[in-house]
Amino acid sequence: MNKPSLEFKKDHYVLSGALNTYTVPGMWQLSQNILKNDKTLLVLFNLEEVTQSDSSGVALLIAWTRMLRQRDQKIRFVALPSQMLAIIRVSDLEKILPINRSS
Repeated sequence: MNKPSLEFKKDHYVLSGALNTYTVPGMWQLSQNILKNDKTLLVLFNLEEVTQSDSSGVALLIAWTRMLRQRDQKIRFVALPSQMLAIIRVSDLEKILPINRSS
């Protein structure tokens, strides 16, 4: 299993590794600690290094979206893996999750 990580690089967060029912709870805890001090207006997540994801990974994106919107911050996800995009489309979540399709 490829343990996920969340790193801040320049002006965005890079999420990498596997996002599944085993790894997402730990990533949620880690991300809360990392994001609590982020006061930027727009929080950008690049997911091009995510190696595998199931619906738990999509649930993590929803949780981040909710948390940051409650803090009046905007959020954007770029470079989602095809597995995640398929789950988002099938679940009709495209209007809920702020996905940048051009990256």
